[in-house]
Amino acid sequence: MTTNPLSRPAPGIITVTPRSEARIKTQSIRLLSSGLDGGLLTTKAPLVSLRQSSDFYSCYDVSIHMYLPDHARNLRLEQDISNAGTIDIENGPIEVREINIAYDNPAEHPELYAYSLWALNFRYCVEGRELPAIRVRYIIGDPETTHGTVTSVEKT
Repeated sequence: MTTNPLSRPAPGIITVTPRSEARIKTQSIRLLSSGLDGGLLTTKAPLVSLRQSSDFYSCYDVSIHMYLPDHARNLRLEQDISNAGTIDIENGPIEVREINIAYDNPAEHPELYAYSLWALNFRYCVEGRELPAIRVRYIIGDPETTHGTVTSVEKT
């Protein structure tokens, strides 16, 4: 078997690294708007802001705005945020913490439906090693429709 030393994993493929223990301390989720035309949205990937907490050492505040189909149900932030891995982005590989937002989507063609804008805010505190970025993605049950984004700590 011949391997190409220049080949890299496909975008979005994560190479698992050792876990970095972290715990969610606070969280809130709000519906901001519904009935938005999905065809007019430029992205359905989560819009993420990550910054180090000014109140607590080794804690981070995450703010996520996301467009989800109006009929999505059981929206939740998965509690295990200790999984880590390396992912290739435009600037090269970066190690990330996995943040998963799960919801039930019974529709066969979500692109045909209206969308709702949700805001999810949470704080997590690191008990293991620090990671330079997080990868936030939707877990919908169908990898073809899963969307995500990689975000690093906001510099002030």
